[in-house]
Amino acid sequence: MRKKKLGVIFGGMSTENEVSVVSANSILNNLDKEKYEIYPIYIGKDGTWYEYSKKSDDIQLGQLVEHGKEIENVMKYLKNLDVIFPVLHGLYGEDGTIQGLFELLKIPYVRMQSFGI
Repeated sequence: MRKKKLGVIFGGMSTENEVSVVSANSILNNLDKEKYEIYPIYIGKDGTWYEYSKKSDDIQLGQLVEHGKEIENVMKYLKNLDVIFPVLHGLYGEDGTIQGLFELLKIPYVRMQSFGI
């Protein structure tokens, strides 16, 4: 059986960029690598998208751009994935913006649900 291509998107243009990186690190280190071909995608604070090139357990704050290759055509890149796991906090992540992009591109994505306490 072919592994599904899973894009994990983290970082972002919000003030919670670093929180997103920490969350993504935990998720990336716990995904089933036998089931998924994992594509870590970092969005810089300036909005530039990067394909992260180091192993996911090596993700370190402040070193993401240095270890990433800028994605020239974001739409084309995303369309090659089977499913996307957005790990973005704050603006553009929790407000439905990025999910709207996935909807327009018709790319399945992980839907997170908040639980109020």
